Amino acid sequence: MEVLIPVLVIVISVLVLRAVGSWMLRINDVIDLQKEILQELKKMNSPK
Repeated sequence: MEVLIPVLVIVISVLVLRAVGSWMLRINDVIDLQKEILQELKKMNSPK
């Protein structure tokens, strides 16, 4: 029982860090897509 608790804490910590990491990567993808869309809109709206 004494070994089980630290192992569970480590496993849960790793799973939480992985979840946070994947969440952050998705946010970065969305930001990159928004930047691309903004650049395209600026090109379309610029005077010719």
